Amino acid sequence: MTSLADQTVLVTGANRGMGREYVAQLLDRGVTKVYAAARDPRTIDVADQRVVALQLDVTDATSVAAVAEVASDVSVLINNASDQQRRHRPRSLGP
Repeated sequence: MTSLADQTVLVTGANRGMGREYVAQLLDRGVTKVYAAARDPRTIDVADQRVVALQLDVTDATSVAAVAEVASDVSVLINNASDQQRRHRPRSLGP
């Protein structure tokens, strides 16, 4: 297994579900810092000094660029966020 100790990680969609669990697991595995990103950073509810909450809308290039500038020390990316506007709809398999 790859060691995550001493890594700096960016987790998108970190405010709930799998994203929140990724943050918890990363902290347990000894990361140096976790950038926890969500559309509304106030929804990042983690009380650990290694967590830096960031505002990120993955559909907005300006938002992505701002996070890239702030989190320039990232060594691991966990891209958990989704673009709800681009959900794939199943196609009919019929004639």
